[in-house]
Amino acid sequence: MHRREFLKSVITLPFIPGFRIVIPSGRSREMVETGPAKKYAMVIDVDKCIGCGKCVIACKTENHVPIEAPVSRTWIEGYLDDKKLVMNTEENPFLKSKASKGFFVPKLCNHCANAPCVNVCPVYARFHTKEGIVLVDKETCIGCKYCITACPYGATFVHPEEKVTDKCTFCYHRLRKGLLPACVVVCPTGARKFGPLEEGSEVYDLIKKNRTTVLKPEAGTYPRVFYINLDTVVEL
Repeated sequence: MHRREFLKSVITLPFIPGFRIVIPSGRSREMVETGPAKKYAMVIDVDKCIGCGKCVIACKTENHVPIEAPVSRTWIEGYLDDKKLVMNTEENPFLKSKASKGFFVPKLCNHCANAPCVNVCPVYARFHTKEGIVLVDKETCIGCKYCITACPYGATFVHPEEKVTDKCTFCYHRLRKGLLPACVVVCPTGARKFGPLEEGSEVYDLIKKNRTTVLKPEAGTYPRVFYINLDTVVEL
C-alpha cells in the first residue's frame, strides 16, 4: 500500500469493518464521547534513540507502576546485528563498541485501530476513545489475560499491585489537559514525537517525508506507533 493511502486509511477509519465498538462501564465511560475528534499517533526515530531509559522511568513514575517491577508500559530493546541484547549490562557489547551496527528500539502499546486486545476481551474492559486510543477500564477488567495473549506486541501486563491488566495509554490523562505523554517530554534527543495524525501536523509530516514502518504490519492491526529508520525486522 502506498504511504499516502496508508495514512489516509488510518486517519479516516477509526473503526475497520468487523471491529467491536465498545462502550465501557464505570468511570471510564466519561472518556467515550460522541462527535469527531483528532486521531493521535506516536513517531519514533530509531536513529535518535540512545537507550538512556529516561522514558521508562518517567512513564513508571507518571502512571504509578513500581520502579522496581519487571514490567513497564514502555521499554527499550537493544539490538546488535539484528540480535536482541540484554540492556544496561557491562557485558553488553553494543554499549562499548561505537563501531557496532547496534541500535535501540523503544516499544509500547501500538494503540491499534484494529486492536486484538479489544476484540477478545470477554467483559468489554478494553475500548477505543474517540481519539482512537486504546484504554483499559480497570473497574471492569477481570484479569483473564486474554488481551495479553492476543497482543502481537507484548505490550500488556498484569499490574503488580492492582492485579488487573495494564499498558500504555499515551498518557491519556495528560492528553486531556493538553499535555504530551511523559515519555515524549523527557526524551533528551527528541526521538519520540506525538500529536494528531492529520495533514499538516508534525507527526503526519514525519511519516510522509521519512522512511517509516510499523511493527508486524502483517498482523493487520493498523498500529498508531510509527518508526523512522527501522530498516530491519526486530524480534517481538
